[in-house]
Amino acid sequence: MSTPYANIESLVSLTDAQFHTGSLILMVSYGAHFAFILYFLWTQKDLAPRYRLVPLLSALVMASAGLSLLREFSFWLETYQWNGSLYVPAEDGTTFSNAFRYGNWTITVPILLTQLPLAFALARPEIRRRAIRMSIPALLMIWTGLVGQFGETGDFTQLNIWGLISTLFFVWLIVEVHGTIRAGKAASPAPLAEFPDKLWWYFLATWGLYPIAYALPQLGMTGDVVVVRQLLFSIADISSKLIYGVILSRYLLRRSALEGYLPAQQALGDVPATGTAGR
Repeated sequence: MSTPYANIESLVSLTDAQFHTGSLILMVSYGAHFAFILYFLWTQKDLAPRYRLVPLLSALVMASAGLSLLREFSFWLETYQWNGSLYVPAEDGTTFSNAFRYGNWTITVPILLTQLPLAFALARPEIRRRAIRMSIPALLMIWTGLVGQFGETGDFTQLNIWGLISTLFFVWLIVEVHGTIRAGKAASPAPLAEFPDKLWWYFLATWGLYPIAYALPQLGMTGDVVVVRQLLFSIADISSKLIYGVILSRYLLRRSALEGYLPAQQALGDVPATGTAGR
């Protein structure tokens, strides 16, 4: 039977080192996302106009994720109080919840997935079709995971059953993503033909961190598990959103240059900057 406190963070006491490590993880996470809003807004100017929507969507993802992580950071500070030797759950009943992450993923994941066919410059009907086909299993994966994570403080039956259901939707998602990446490979210029394959393995490696973090409470309700889970969630968020956005932007910069767009060529140093407007 699960307790009213949905996440183990609300029940576990932390050492001084564990509390401040968790605080630092969350602070770096929201700070990095906010900082890269400016990066994506700035770098999109070097891309051919047809590709500029991709980094602009990355900037939107950074803002949404940053706000969510800032709220998680606030919850973290409010949930614990120092008793002279440990940071213990607050006596006023304030609780920590990872549910806000799932709410944010509901917003950001469909955007991240839509960036793929946009970056590969697929035909507009194909972009719409593939975005929908990827977003449906992604949302079902997120929402079933949300239900499951409310069972992490009990006997883990709810956690595991809904985690398995969520994993089935994840498998469906990666099949759809693989199809989009194969289409993107066929549409990529020859010098960039290897990029989609590398992106595929990057997708598996980074998105694969989420189920590990999801299942981690089964190792025990300890401060180390609490901190490691926040670390895994944050690494996954930064790599699958921020670094993913940078990778797509660099791909589009090279693609723009190959297509003869002068500002992209100048940004890559292929031609000297002369102040001449790009085509």
